[in-house]
Amino acid sequence: MDKLNTKHLIFIIWGTSIVAMKTYPNIFIINAGRNSWISVIIASILLLLYFIYILFVCKKTNCYNMNEIYHRALGKTIGDIFLILFIIALIVALIESSSVEANALHLNMLSDTPPWFFLLFILIPAIYITKKGTRSIIIVTIIGICLIMVAGINLAILTSKYKKLSYLLPIMADGITPSFILSIIKALGCYGGIGVCIPFLSKVISKSKITKHCIIAILIVIQMEIVANIGLLSTFGIARVLSLNYPKLIQTQLVSYFSFLEGGEFFVMLQMVGGWFIKYMLTLNAILILLKQLSFFNKYTIYIITLFVFAISYFVSAKVLFLYKFLNVFAYFSVVCFILIPTIIFSIFYIKTRKAKKNKYTGII
Repeated sequence: MDKLNTKHLIFIIWGTSIVAMKTYPNIFIINAGRNSWISVIIASILLLLYFIYILFVCKKTNCYNMNEIYHRALGKTIGDIFLILFIIALIVALIESSSVEANALHLNMLSDTPPWFFLLFILIPAIYITKKGTRSIIIVTIIGICLIMVAGINLAILTSKYKKLSYLLPIMADGITPSFILSIIKALGCYGGIGVCIPFLSKVISKSKITKHCIIAILIVIQMEIVANIGLLSTFGIARVLSLNYPKLIQTQLVSYFSFLEGGEFFVMLQMVGGWFIKYMLTLNAILILLKQLSFFNKYTIYIITLFVFAISYFVSAKVLFLYKFLNVFAYFSVVCFILIPTIIFSIFYIKTRKAKKNKYTGII
C-alpha cells in the first residue's frame, strides 16, 4: 500500500506540527514574554491560512504533485533547484528532530548516557520502519499520535491545579513591539514542520474531503498549542519558564497526588520521544518521495542521509546552548523554506495555470 486517504493525512499533520512548539517554546517566549500565548494565536491563524491556501491552489489546478507544481511554475532547471532546496530544508528538519530528542533525553533523564547513543535509537529504527513502506509508517504514526494525545489529556488534567492565570497579566502592556513580531515569526517557525506534509498530498487517493480533514487536523493542533502555552506560563511565570531548557518536562515534575503518586514525567517523555521520532520518520519519508520524483533515488540514499544526519546531530546535540542557537536560526529558516517559498511558488503556479486556461478559452472563442 503506497497510497493514503485524507484521514491518514490528519495524523501526518499532527505528527509534523505538534511536537516542536511543545518542546522548546523558549525561543519565542523570550521575545514576547507573558504575551507569547497571543503570538501563538496569531501564528496559528497564519498557519491555518497558509495550508488552506496551499490546498486551494492544488484543488483549483487539480494538481497535488509538488514536483510538477515547481516545474510548471519555475521551469525545469529552476524548479529542480528549489526542490533540492526544499529537500535540504527537510534534511535540516531531520537534524532538528534527532538533536532535540537526543539532547532532551540526555539532559533530563539519563545524564550519564551521551547524546550520540540516543541518536542510534532514533535513526536506526526510522530506517527500518521507512524501508517497510507506507503501511508501516502510517501504522506507527497512528498508534504513536493516539498515545501522545492520551498522554496530553492526562497531563492537562494532572497539572491543572498548579496553574495561576494571574501570571498572564498584564496582557499586552507594551503593545505591539518588534520583539513581539519576532515572537510570532518564531512561533510560526515552530509550526513550519507542516511543510513536510506537502509531498504527501500526491499520495492521497480520494481528495474530495482533503480540505475539510486538513482544517480539522490543524484546528486541533492549534487548540493544543495555545492551551499548552497558556498552561506553561500560568504554571511557572515568565521568569521561571525562561530559566528552563525544556520547561514542559519540569512542569510535569510538579505532579503529585496523595503524597506518593507521581507519573507526570512518564507522560511528557512519551510525548517527546514518540513525537520527535514520528516527525523524523515522516520527514525522512517526505525526502524519499521527492527524491524518487526527481529520479535521484537509489537503494543507498536512505543510509547516506542517515549518516549525514548522525554526523551533524552528533555535534548539535552535544551542548544545549549550541542546540538552542541552532533552533533559533532554524525557526527563521523554517518560515522561509517551509512556508514563504512554497507560498510564492504555489502562487506563481496558480497564476500561470489560470492564464493558460484563459488563453485556451480565448483561442477557442
